Amino acid sequence: MSNSKVMFIVAAFVLLPFQVALSVQQTPGNSTSLYVGVAEMNITPPVGYGQYRGPSTGIKDSLYAKAIVFQSGEEKAAIVVCDVIGITREFSTEVRLEVGRETDISYQNIIVSATHTHTGPVFHTDDGSVSNNPDTGYPLEEYVNRKWAGQLQAGDEASYEARLLQNTAEAVIAANDALEAVTIESGSGAAEGLSFNRRYVMSDGRVRFNPGVGNPHAIRPAGPVDPEIGILLFRRTEDNAATAGLINFANHTDTVGGSEYSADYPFYLASSLKTVFGDDFITIFGQGTSGNINHVDVLEASHQQGSGSVTRRIGRSIAEVVEMEIPNLQRSVNPRLAIRGEQIYVPLQQYTDEELTWALQDERESFYHQRSFLEFRRALKIRSLEKMQRTGEAIPPTAGSGPWTLPLEIQVLSLGEDVAIVGLPGEVFVELGLEIKAASPFRTTIILELTNRHIAYVPTEDAFDQGDYETVNSRLAPGGGELMVDSAIRQLNDLYQY
Repeated sequence: MSNSKVMFIVAAFVLLPFQVALSVQQTPGNSTSLYVGVAEMNITPPVGYGQYRGPSTGIKDSLYAKAIVFQSGEEKAAIVVCDVIGITREFSTEVRLEVGRETDISYQNIIVSATHTHTGPVFHTDDGSVSNNPDTGYPLEEYVNRKWAGQLQAGDEASYEARLLQNTAEAVIAANDALEAVTIESGSGAAEGLSFNRRYVMSDGRVRFNPGVGNPHAIRPAGPVDPEIGILLFRRTEDNAATAGLINFANHTDTVGGSEYSADYPFYLASSLKTVFGDDFITIFGQGTSGNINHVDVLEASHQQGSGSVTRRIGRSIAEVVEMEIPNLQRSVNPRLAIRGEQIYVPLQQYTDEELTWALQDERESFYHQRSFLEFRRALKIRSLEKMQRTGEAIPPTAGSGPWTLPLEIQVLSLGEDVAIVGLPGEVFVELGLEIKAASPFRTTIILELTNRHIAYVPTEDAFDQGDYETVNSRLAPGGGELMVDSAIRQLNDLYQY
């Protein structure tokens, strides 16, 4: 891939380990007008395409890429959120390059994120059983690599992968074409009883994720939740009409189940807000830090019977909070745009030759004497780490047997002194998001996870000590999440002082 389209300006070096500033893009000091454009494009795959639970069997509701473009003075930034389970490196890179070719929005000023719906398309089909070719089963990655190499095959341009990438980029391009003067109203509300920490301290002292509703050995949650609903409402300056909103909440979008495509509870959130603001209102749902958060109350779930009703209840309950908070939202006085990005280098987990041999076997015996599900996920993790090293995605140690590192992009966007938006890769534990919010100098801080790169879970150091699913499945070494937090907080403070 040519780097001519991807120009990074190194602004400063910092002294924390594995970290370096990537870029700083800020607006002229005399710019006080904010322009915003929003657009959405349908990205629903054909029935039969891969879904979290296997090939899809139908469409419950359509999936979208929803984009918002900000402009203040000469500076622009864009956020596009897709109804998919995650954003791969190839997905993000290709979309950002295409937007850069068609607009004047800089590559480093674009955030590509996912709602994490588990009833949307997935972009890999590796089930851990293919040992002779661990690189097969990644159709989106394979399509993008062929495109970059100039080796597209017959049928590639008509494929779902091509349409997904094009429509996602088109959403940003259309939003850029729809820029209009707006005012911003921001604030937050709270939704209690919708989200629960899914990791529990058990009677034997161990921590287990999803121990099962009513499990008598589940003593208490092992961590907190974040009930805050972050709200950004955009009103057209010309007539004060509300045109769009960015709504942020931390809760796994895995409430529907089944094999039909669905945006999960954000669909009901968007539908409900149309009844409040009108049919043309566009709701962009930003998934908060929900790596260890879901909708299941293990200790008391009698009020959660019926998956469909749970999905509707969560979406509509969030919408009710948003509607209730409208009179309390505060209008930004000087909503000028500034955006910063920082590349940090996070150590990856290590594995032995013996572990790799075990992970690549077609039929594996127990290696760690854990639950079979955990051993299955561990094998996939080891295969993923090996692939990162072999394909050049990860950076090898300079000398000795030190850890391989993975470059991760942490982005922070501010809209004056009132509002900031943080972009973090991975499924981030809620404790890390709460730490960022607590340290943020901005009145409203929106945190988007799953941005720009698929890295699986981002647990806390304490969670790594406790073990179980999310830590077994994580690619990062303990402390990686804390490095991400440090970067976000540092950038928030820098932007606030600007």
